Amino acid sequence: MSSSDTSPVNRRRFLELSGVAGAAVFLAGCLGDDDDDEDPDTTPTPSPTPPPEERTVTYATTIEPSTIDPMRVTDNLETLYAGNVYDGILSYTNELPPQITDGLAEDYEVDEEGVTFHFTIRDDAEFHNGDPVTAEDIVFSIERMLDLQAGFSWMWSGFVDTDQIEIEDGNVVRIELTEPFAPLLATLPYLFVVNEDQVAGAGDDYLESNDAGSGAYALESYDISEEIVLTRHEGSWREFDNPDHAFDRVIIDIMPEPSSVVGAMRDGSADMTDEWLAFESYFDLEEEDHIWLSNEITFSPFYVFMHNQREPLDDVDFRKAISYAIDYETIINDILGGNAERMQGPLPQGARFHNDEAIQYEQDLDQAQAHLDASPYDPGDYQLTYTFVTGLAISENIGLLMQTNFAEIGVDLELSAAPWTRITDDVTSQETTSDMHAIYLGFSYADPDSWLYPTWHTSSHGTWQSPSWYDNPEVDDLLDEGRRTVGDDEREPIYLEAQEIIADDAGGLFLQNEAQLFAINNRVEGFFDNGLMGLTHSFWHMWEAE
Repeated sequence: MSSSDTSPVNRRRFLELSGVAGAAVFLAGCLGDDDDDEDPDTTPTPSPTPPPEERTVTYATTIEPSTIDPMRVTDNLETLYAGNVYDGILSYTNELPPQITDGLAEDYEVDEEGVTFHFTIRDDAEFHNGDPVTAEDIVFSIERMLDLQAGFSWMWSGFVDTDQIEIEDGNVVRIELTEPFAPLLATLPYLFVVNEDQVAGAGDDYLESNDAGSGAYALESYDISEEIVLTRHEGSWREFDNPDHAFDRVIIDIMPEPSSVVGAMRDGSADMTDEWLAFESYFDLEEEDHIWLSNEITFSPFYVFMHNQREPLDDVDFRKAISYAIDYETIINDILGGNAERMQGPLPQGARFHNDEAIQYEQDLDQAQAHLDASPYDPGDYQLTYTFVTGLAISENIGLLMQTNFAEIGVDLELSAAPWTRITDDVTSQETTSDMHAIYLGFSYADPDSWLYPTWHTSSHGTWQSPSWYDNPEVDDLLDEGRRTVGDDEREPIYLEAQEIIADDAGGLFLQNEAQLFAINNRVEGFFDNGLMGLTHSFWHMWEAE
C-alpha cells in the first residue's frame, strides 16, 4: 500500500499546501479582476492554514543502548526502540497477562504435533521507505537472526532451521521445526522484521545507524549517548488507540544522571521515566500535580547471580550460606517499602507452572554458618565483588544491606558500580564476570521458558541473562524437554522439577519480584504496564490528553 495514497501525514501535508495554494489562487483571481471600483489595497487576503501542532512525547532514561540493531537487542531500552520501529511476526495485546495477537502475520495455523506452522503475511504493511512488506522479508529476517546468533536468537536456536523455511502461495511462510517448540508463538513478537532490499549486502553495522523497519514509528535521528528521535509512520498498518491525538514524535532522551531525569519530569521537559530511578524519586515525583505513578507488580524479578565457576562460589554450600545470610524482610519492607513480593525460586509467582514447593531461603545465620562449616573454603581468604548498574539506588542499597549481612558470617563483600554497557561486555567471559551481579530479568515472552532457559541453560552462557555460569546437565535436559513438549499438562511437571533443582542449587539469590515504577506526565494517556520487556512502551497505544 502506497503511503502517497492514504497516509494521514500526506493528507495533512496536502491540506497545508492546499491552504497556501488556495490562498494564492484566490488572490490571483482578485488581482485578475478588472473591477475598477474595488480598492485592491482593501481586498482581504486569506492567511495560510497553519500546520497542525506536532505532538511530542519524551521518554527520559538513565540507560544507554549498546545496539539498535533489532536482531542484536536484548535489554529493556533496546527492545523499546526495536518494538516501536520494527514489527514482529506476531504481537502481544496490551493487557495483563498479555496474549498473542496478529502482527505482520494476520493469520497462522499449527499442526497437531506442534512442528509445522503456516503464517499468512498481511498485504497492508509497508516499510518506512514505502516498500511493501513481503513473505521474502520475513524469511530473510529469520535467516539473518539465526545467522547472527545474537540478541534473541537463543529463542529459536536448535528449533528453526533456515532450510525448513519456505514461501507458499506468495504470502504464506511455512516453518517446519526440527522438533516441537512449545513457546514458538509466544516468541515471535520479538522476531523483528527488516527490509531485505535495504539490509542485504549493506554490512553488519548498517542497522546501528539506519532504520529498515515497518513499525509504528520510524527512526529520525540517533545521537549515541544523547537521544533517539522517532517519528510516526503514517503508513503503519497498526491502528493507533487514539489516532487523532497520537504522538507524532517520540524522543528517547538519554540522561545518565538520575537527578537530570527527575528535574526534567518536574519542569515538564520529560513526560515519562524509565524504571531505574531511586525508589524514593518516584513517590516524590508523584507529589507533583502534573505527574502520576504507574505502580503494578507484574513480572520484574530481581536476581543476584553468583559466579558458579569461580572460588568460593563454585561450592553449593558456600552459595547456600550466602542465601541464608540475607535479611529478605528488610529488602522488601524497608528498601522497597513493601512495593514487591518475595521470590520463591527462579520463577515469579504469577507465572505459569510456578513451583509453590521450591525452597524459599530465609535469613537464618545458624543455617548460614552450618553451610560455611561444610564448605571447603574459608571465607576469610576471599573478598567477593557485587556489581550493580551505576545509578540504580535500589540495587546499591540491597548491596549495602548484603555487605552488612555477610559480615556477620565473616564474608567480605565489596560493591562496584558499572555502566550497563560495561556489564554486558564483562559477562561475555568467565574471567571478566563479577562474583555477583545484580540483574533485573525482564519478561521476554509469556512462557516459563522466557525466564528459565536464558538464565539457567548452559547454552546461554556469556549473556547478561546468565552471569552465574550455572552448569547442571539435569537442568539442561529438563529445560530442553520443556521446550519440546506440547501441552500444558505435560509441560508443568517438567518445569516444577527444574525450579526445585535450581533453587536447591542456589545458583543465584532470588530476592524479589518488584512492581515496575514509571512516573508519567498527566498529558500522556493510554499507558499500561503489561509486564513485557520493552514492549510495555508501545507508543501507538498512547496519546496526548485533550
